[in-house]
Amino acid sequence: MLEMAVNMPALKLGKLPDRKTTKITFTASAELNKLLADYASAHEAEYNQQASITDLIPHMLEAFIKTDRGFQKRSKTSAFSKIADAKTIHSNDGN
Repeated sequence: MLEMAVNMPALKLGKLPDRKTTKITFTASAELNKLLADYASAHEAEYNQQASITDLIPHMLEAFIKTDRGFQKRSKTSAFSKIADAKTIHSNDGN
């Protein structure tokens, strides 16, 4: 486990919410796998919450997509935007 230095900047990915597990499978390079393992260790040290690589990946991808300005501009007029808006409205209804 990585030791946190006193004035380290916070990780971009925040503490994970309570979640149901979902199995995903993809192929990663050895270098990416090492980076993901290192990130999982840093995340555990930051939030004192153990999370596996497969727990982190969906949240990392969601954070990446939500902050991709090029994607946001393109998706504003696409069907994807309408689906995402419907999901947001649905989740705000408590359903």
